[in-house]
Amino acid sequence: MHLEGSHRFTVRYDDNIVRDAIRTFVWRRAVVEQKMMWIISALMLSFSIYFIFSGESGIFAGVMLVLALAPVIFVTVIWRAHKVSIFDRYKRMGDPKADIVVDADGIDIVSDLGSGKLAWRGITEVWERPRAFMIFSGDGQFNTLPRETMPEAVQAYLRTRPRLEPAETPVQG
Repeated sequence: MHLEGSHRFTVRYDDNIVRDAIRTFVWRRAVVEQKMMWIISALMLSFSIYFIFSGESGIFAGVMLVLALAPVIFVTVIWRAHKVSIFDRYKRMGDPKADIVVDADGIDIVSDLGSGKLAWRGITEVWERPRAFMIFSGDGQFNTLPRETMPEAVQAYLRTRPRLEPAETPVQG
């Protein structure tokens, strides 16, 4: 699909959109895409429990237990780093909105924090969420664009961009 013309619109951010983007990113990158790490962790946890209850090599079992908890620490660090970075940037916005221009060259974003341009060649993935699109320019770098005021032509075009659908995020109560 080809994007015709230039599309200008203003997006408005809120806590729920930002929170969903962070939660989705962490769930996808640190849990879903790291299945082998979680399998190894579960095996190490099982073996450490076995060694503890069998009374053999307490130090070895303790080290395995600590290593089995590494993925939980990994997820916590990633979540915390992104939460601090993204939420702090969002909270620094005097008015949580951005003016967007989408055209054949890429996406221009202007807010009271500054401006930037994402060229299409630099966009690696696009994830569609219920209220926003997550536009990636690297494994850990993304911009969130709320969909509420986004023209349908832009949404349709973003859906044709390279994407990996994130697995469902767990429901938060």
